Amino acid sequence: MITKFCNKIISQFIPDQNEQTNMETDSRGLLINLSNFLLFIIVLVEGIISLINEDLVLAAPLLLFSIFFAINFFLTSRDEQDERFKFFFIFMVWLTFSFFIITGGNSGLDGVWSIFFPFFALFIYGRRYGSLWALGHLGVILLHFAIFQPIFPWMKEYPLSQQIYFGSAYLVAFLLAYAFQFVRSEVALEKDRMILESENQNKAQERLINKLSYEIRTPLNNITGILDIMQNTIMNDEQRDYINTIHLSTNNLVNVINNLVVSSKSHHLELNQVSTFNLYTILNNTLRLFSGEVPKIRFSLSLSADIPGTLTGNNIKTKQILLNIINSILRNNPHLKRFITIEVERLPGMPNQAELLFRMTTNMTLNPLEPAGGTDDGFYNHKDVDRINNSRIFNHLELGVTLKIIETEGHYLKIFPGRDTTVFEFTQSFINGTGSSQLLDNTISSRKTKTVNRPGVELKDANILLVEDNFSNQQIIILYLKHVIKRIDVAFNGKEALEKFGHARYDLILMDIQMPIMDGIKATQKIREIEASTGSHTPIIAVTANAFPEDKERCLASGADDYISKPFQPEELLQKISENLSTTV
Repeated sequence: MITKFCNKIISQFIPDQNEQTNMETDSRGLLINLSNFLLFIIVLVEGIISLINEDLVLAAPLLLFSIFFAINFFLTSRDEQDERFKFFFIFMVWLTFSFFIITGGNSGLDGVWSIFFPFFALFIYGRRYGSLWALGHLGVILLHFAIFQPIFPWMKEYPLSQQIYFGSAYLVAFLLAYAFQFVRSEVALEKDRMILESENQNKAQERLINKLSYEIRTPLNNITGILDIMQNTIMNDEQRDYINTIHLSTNNLVNVINNLVVSSKSHHLELNQVSTFNLYTILNNTLRLFSGEVPKIRFSLSLSADIPGTLTGNNIKTKQILLNIINSILRNNPHLKRFITIEVERLPGMPNQAELLFRMTTNMTLNPLEPAGGTDDGFYNHKDVDRINNSRIFNHLELGVTLKIIETEGHYLKIFPGRDTTVFEFTQSFINGTGSSQLLDNTISSRKTKTVNRPGVELKDANILLVEDNFSNQQIIILYLKHVIKRIDVAFNGKEALEKFGHARYDLILMDIQMPIMDGIKATQKIREIEASTGSHTPIIAVTANAFPEDKERCLASGADDYISKPFQPEELLQKISENLSTTV
């Protein structure tokens, strides 16, 4: 009871912060606000006592100091990050304690408050500048002992024994404050080092996954290519079943690689993932996947009336989020009679936007988590406890990847554990279906619009330059295209591609990215520099096994018109070639 009461009192002095602030900032703000308030009370009481005793020499300065502390408390509570307020606070503390040293206060021993000054100074300003403040105050104390008190009889006179005791106590307090700040600094440095190591490990993991993805996708593209070609040949039913089984297994492997990419990097919304759909149909079809669950699970689905019949957006991602949450519920819900209620409502927003709130309620229960170590010392702020609990709940439910997918688009996923139920909430943004298809088409076409006019070319009349260093990849792409493309030239690296580009006219270039001598990014930039002087434009499609979102952005930024990631289907490659060969304006 006492701990909760103290926590409630202390929490009133914790500044309101956003999620980006750290414990160092919060603790410093708490100390400044609490110290401001306590010093205001102490100085005000001392001033009132002096006023009652008709000691105006003490009353006037003390009441003035209390007003300054009150003003600073009000301003600091609004913006504790302002360095001017911190400086004014430490200056007022120094001035108040110096006044107590010189005058002795009402009791004659109020100078003892100065022992706490090193703790204030070093905690607020650190070891370097805090030590200067603390030693400066020690200088004031020594000056008073040695010079001021013998000269000015109205000042507080300290006997030699008190001078020795007071000076020794102040030095001990300074050493303790310095040691405490030293330990805090070392802990902070260790924390930063661990964070840096964690970030480096994450980057190393991303580089490893990127490399593995590239190494796997390249031969995987050849396998899928051969399978696609074999499916167009004459086979008996048994052979076709074998080919279909291999093809299905290959597609599953592609999905595994894609999931690795999503798990290791922030996954952004791609334009080719956007489609127009009916939300109720999408959700209902997703729930039907769990119709065979044992024990049986009961679903209830309801959509608010103001949700448009058709929406435009990434419905695949929405289905994936829904599947991840439902699978997590099924893994952690021991009830024989399980139910999940899904409610979707529209949030206020732009007229052509549909900001939707998905609320999923289930009879799964989650026990509240105790602070680390199970202690009840009351050292935790309730906001920190909530944040720790949420992180541990996400980890327990294995929803870390799902949370990352949602947060990369600026949305949130929240979990509210209750006595009998648990509620999951997340938001997603879509475009109203009416008129949105045209908007989407304009967005996609605008990325393909060139600054020059070029007559359209049919596939059967096209001359294409294939820039690829891997012989197997060359053969697969040539097998894809040789029956529909008039002519295909091959270059083994970017330098050879520039030489061929200078001696022949091509209607389109398929540019691999990772190549020896000169890579595809550099070659694309060189081609664009050449075209800038001639006023021409040759479509370039970047072909790469790198599937991270920034890889596409890097290709397009170098001057490529389009991008395709291995492995791909022959129809997908032909469609992109056909689109880029069409007439532009």
